[in-house]
Amino acid sequence: MDATDDYINGWYWRGTSGTNDEEIRLINDYVGSTTTGTLRGDVLAATVADGDTYELWHRDLDPTRVHNAINRAIRAIPRRGAPPLRDISIHTSSAINNFSIPTSVVGINNIQVRLNQTEKVIENCDGAWSESSGTGVTVSAETEDRREGAASNKFVLAGSATAGDIIASQKVSLDLSKFTHAEFWFKSTVTLTSGQVKLVLSTTANAATETELLSLPAITAGTWTYVRLALANPLSDSAIISVGFEYDVDIGAVTYQVDAIRGTVDNSEDWVSVHRNAWTVDKDARTFSLNYNNAPSGSSYALIKLLGVKKPTELSADATSCDVESEYIINKALATLLRARGDRRDGNRDAAYLEADRYEAFALNALTGQQIPSGTVWIDD
Repeated sequence: MDATDDYINGWYWRGTSGTNDEEIRLINDYVGSTTTGTLRGDVLAATVADGDTYELWHRDLDPTRVHNAINRAIRAIPRRGAPPLRDISIHTSSAINNFSIPTSVVGINNIQVRLNQTEKVIENCDGAWSESSGTGVTVSAETEDRREGAASNKFVLAGSATAGDIIASQKVSLDLSKFTHAEFWFKSTVTLTSGQVKLVLSTTANAATETELLSLPAITAGTWTYVRLALANPLSDSAIISVGFEYDVDIGAVTYQVDAIRGTVDNSEDWVSVHRNAWTVDKDARTFSLNYNNAPSGSSYALIKLLGVKKPTELSADATSCDVESEYIINKALATLLRARGDRRDGNRDAAYLEADRYEAFALNALTGQQIPSGTVWIDD
């Protein structure tokens, strides 16, 4: 570091570890003899400690402006540079042939259905669970609103259940040590965030111990959601004698339904493409429909894989994983920053614009060779 006083006055200080990670402040004063800087603005969340790391950014490079330029580059990426899509969040049902397209999907070029996977029934949910139920929980078999078989299980919570309680459990006898996932249908009368309800697989009666405790994802109220959870400890699952659900956040009175709980083995399945004449897309409604009569046998009850193109993920932190070609982002962001710098400095404007055009060309060149499969149906025009 230069020992000249005030050498980095006006530069940006950005924390990169500890409590002050991602904090940004302007340097108000710098004393060269002690290499001590004073920051301007709001007091930091914590005192900078020995071992904390940070970055110094030149006064012409506001880190926030750089971060915004990076995300602007990601948003502006041409279709041919967008990341590939592999979505398996949708499951068919004979009663439904129209499905919402996930918000991340930009284009679809193939739809496949999962057939012939290795699976084992954990609980078919055709009869009301009777091993145990929590305080204020009424368990019944719901024959009208179901996804498979004769019934689903309905759990009506009156509002007296406590966070951490087992909602209900059912006796089973299973060896799941060779399985990788638990899959089932779930429905709630209240929108849930991830982890508010958990699936329990137990080697103890009444799901009293948690051999597997698996968080359900976010669930939209009033909608059957197909849930697929990776088993955390398959080798410990050789003697499962109870399956249940745990109520982890007290949200008051609510009704849950569950149907068709299975154990499955990842990568044991056959993925079969649905012929193009058996599926259609409604761009305005952001839905797609399957014609089961023209689809492979078994498609009316199967996991779906959407293949195509998805929206790139914008970055929110240094550790955020990027799914776009990095050379494109670097050069596109540099082009944006050079144009902004040229706008502020009239004397260097033409030179800055020429340099920006050069980096713009580098960005497009970084996408050379990337192609979108022909026949892609674009959802977002």
